[in-house]
Amino acid sequence: MFTQFGTICIGLFDNLMVGYLGKEAIASVSLANSVFFMLIIFGLGMSMAIPPLISYADAKKNYKEVAMIFYHSMVLNFILSLVMYGLVHIFFYASPYFEQPKEIMDQTISFLKILSISFFPWIMFEIFRKFSEGLQIVYPSLIITWLAAIINVILNYLFINGYLGFPKLGFIGVAYATLISRIIMLIGISFILYLKYNKIRFYVNYLKFLTLEKTYIKKILKTGIPSGLHMLFEMGSFAVSSFISGKCGIKVLAAHQVVINLVSSTFLIITGFSITATIRISNQLALKKYYKLNKIGLAIIFMGSIVMLICSLIFIYFRNEIPYFYIKKNDYEIIPIIEKMIIIASIFQISDGIQGITIGILRGLQDFKIPMWISFFSYWIIGLPISWFLSLKMGGIGVWIGIGIGLTISSILLIIRYNIVIKNIIKYQKKISTIKKI
Repeated sequence: MFTQFGTICIGLFDNLMVGYLGKEAIASVSLANSVFFMLIIFGLGMSMAIPPLISYADAKKNYKEVAMIFYHSMVLNFILSLVMYGLVHIFFYASPYFEQPKEIMDQTISFLKILSISFFPWIMFEIFRKFSEGLQIVYPSLIITWLAAIINVILNYLFINGYLGFPKLGFIGVAYATLISRIIMLIGISFILYLKYNKIRFYVNYLKFLTLEKTYIKKILKTGIPSGLHMLFEMGSFAVSSFISGKCGIKVLAAHQVVINLVSSTFLIITGFSITATIRISNQLALKKYYKLNKIGLAIIFMGSIVMLICSLIFIYFRNEIPYFYIKKNDYEIIPIIEKMIIIASIFQISDGIQGITIGILRGLQDFKIPMWISFFSYWIIGLPISWFLSLKMGGIGVWIGIGIGLTISSILLIIRYNIVIKNIIKYQKKISTIKKI
C-alpha cells in the first residue's frame, strides 16, 4: 500500500510542477504519457502474473520453479521493452494522423523521446518488485520507491529551473528526472534484495543463466498474456480517452490530464489492495485452504470500496480548490472544465475500486482469460464508443461519462465472474470432502 503511495507522489508532483508551466505543457505531457503508458502497460500487466506464480511455488517449496519463473520473466520482459521502444518510434512518424493540436506535438515528441528510454529500467524494476512481493518481501520496493520519489522531485526542480549549474530544460526536464529516478529504482532494489535477504540469495543458487526452458516460458505466457491484455484494454482505454479529449482542444486536454492524475492516484491505492489480494488468495489456494478464499476476497473488496468512497467524497468536496494546485494564474479558464470532470470521475470511483480489486482476486484464483475479455468488452465495446460519441456533444465531460460507464460495467461483470469461480471451488471442496468420507 505505502509503495503505491510513493508511486502516486512521483506522478502527482510531476503534474503539479508541469502545471505551473502552462496548459500547453500539461497537454504535451498528457499525450506523451498516454502513448508511453499504452505501450508499457502490457508489460506491467505481464508482471502482475508473477506474484501468484511465485507465491504458489514458494508455498509448495518448489525452489527451482520460483527461481526460474523470475529468470524467465526477466528475459521475456527485456525483449518486450525493446519492442516497446521500437513501437514508440513508429508513433513519431504516425503522429500527424492523430488530429491532435499542432502547437503541442513537437513538445510531445521531444518529451516522449526521453521518457521512452525508461521502458527498460521500469519494467525490470517491476519484475524485481513482483518477485519479492510474491515471496512476501515488501520493504525493499517500499524504500526504493519513496527514495526515487524524493529524488524525482529534487531533479524536477533543478532541471525545470536550471539551478545549481543544471541546464534549464523546462518541462522536458521532468522526462529526464523520471528517467534517472527509474534507473535508480532498478539499481536500488536489485542491490537491496541481494545483499539484505538470505532468501533471495538462496533462490539465486537455483538460477540457470543463458538457458531458456519452454515449460517456464509457457507458464508465464499462459498467465502473463491475459493479464497483460487485461491491463492494456483497461489502461489503454484511458490513453485513448486523452486523444479523444485532444480533439476537443488544448483546454479540454489539459483539464483531462489533471483529472487523469487524480483518478490514477486513487487507482494506484487500489492496485496495492489488488496485489495484496492476489498474493493472499494464491497462497491460500496453494495450501488448499479453500474455506478462507471467499472471506479474504470479500474483506479486501469491502475495505477497498470504503477507501474509494472516502476519496470520492474528498474530490467532490474540494473540487473547487484542487485545480489551483495544477493551473497557473493565466490559465484559470480551464478550472470550470476541471471541476465538472472531477464530479463525473468521483461518481465512478467505487466502481473503479471494485473492479481493480476483483481482478486481483481472480488472478490469485488463476482465472485470467475471462476477466481479460470482460475488460475488452467493458472499455472498448461500451466505454470508448460512448466517450467518443458524447465528446461530440458534451466535450470532455462526455469523455468521462463514457469512461465511468465502462468502469461500472466492468465491476459488475467481474463480481459476477468472482461469484461463479468461488462457487465452483466450494463445490469442488465439498466433492473432495465427500470422497474422503467414503
